[in-house]
Amino acid sequence: MTVQQHGCTSLYLLHDRAYIDLDITLSSGTMRKARFLVDTGGKALVFTEAFARDLGMVQDRRRSVPGLALTYQRVTRKPQMSIGTYALDLRGVTAWIAPANYARFYGDGVDGTLPGIVLSRYYVTLDYPQQEFSIAPREAAGPATSHGEPVPVTFSPQSRLPRIEVNIAGERLGMLLDTGASCSMISERLLETWSERYPQWPQASGAVGTANVGATGDAFARMVRIPYIIVGSLLVKMVVAVSRPAEIFDERLSGQHLDPIVGVLAGNVLKQFRIEIDYQHSMSYWERLGSSYPYDMDMVGLTLAPHRDGTYSIAVVSDGNHFRVRQAVQVGDRLLQVDGLVVKGQPLSKVVAALKGSPGQRCTLLLERDGELRCVSVLTARIL
Repeated sequence: MTVQQHGCTSLYLLHDRAYIDLDITLSSGTMRKARFLVDTGGKALVFTEAFARDLGMVQDRRRSVPGLALTYQRVTRKPQMSIGTYALDLRGVTAWIAPANYARFYGDGVDGTLPGIVLSRYYVTLDYPQQEFSIAPREAAGPATSHGEPVPVTFSPQSRLPRIEVNIAGERLGMLLDTGASCSMISERLLETWSERYPQWPQASGAVGTANVGATGDAFARMVRIPYIIVGSLLVKMVVAVSRPAEIFDERLSGQHLDPIVGVLAGNVLKQFRIEIDYQHSMSYWERLGSSYPYDMDMVGLTLAPHRDGTYSIAVVSDGNHFRVRQAVQVGDRLLQVDGLVVKGQPLSKVVAALKGSPGQRCTLLLERDGELRCVSVLTARIL
């Protein structure tokens, strides 16, 4: 294929989410690079306020978006977006400007999201281990040229959300393939069933590590480590999943598909694979190039709540922590430093990374409680 028939760029993984750099061209001819979250589940282009302001995007009044608790502004004229010389087809795609407190944009230096509604116009390849992303015309590839385990996929008519079937503990379950999510998710109703049926599966309170994304639901979540998930004939071991409200899957997401959905396969699983998504033929191809990592929850297990002023407070002290953490840290404490790292203004992903360490490793936290500073020395643990 020529350059015009194929777009290829680097794939960046941050907090187990997939990002790429796009070339942006305005009507004035102004060009710049911009970093976008690759979101197979997105219904619309979403830009940050800072990005829209920097490019002088024309926008209309702020309004509510159905199904979302935040208010957005609609872009009346979209910029041209391309991967190198390969221009993306944005005809008929709605674009919004998100408010500063949009959870997916907390401090990660991202300019927007590239949604499934755009990706579905192409043949998409995400090579996580080799850090490559490419798109081609839908008809340019197919079964004869594809690599990996074929896994059938269905798509939501509205958002083009991809759904695949996996096997967990002998049961076939429908899950979304979501490159915009960092940690795999499961319906809290199903997790309750698993808790009774499989009490040996490790669980912990809160959403910590890559499960901590800055959403209000983080404080009410539980995490579980699933011994294995079978995708096609591929065995994925020791998968961490975080619970989310059952109505998200039972009503909002399952309502977009003909078949039920109980969870999401996210970056913590996808990063082991090279994945091709053939939207035209309703098929995906999975080639394992990486391996499972069972130590991804070795850390000080704190669920962090980001605030608009760039600070963080403690929303949950996970019950999987070392007892010294549970004694020294309280819900509501302001986290000021982690081992000397001043966390104010830092991306959530960087603060979470600073809390990681092998079990028994010492970590120094500077907290503020009731106006007083507290410096505490705690130990990391295997949360799950």
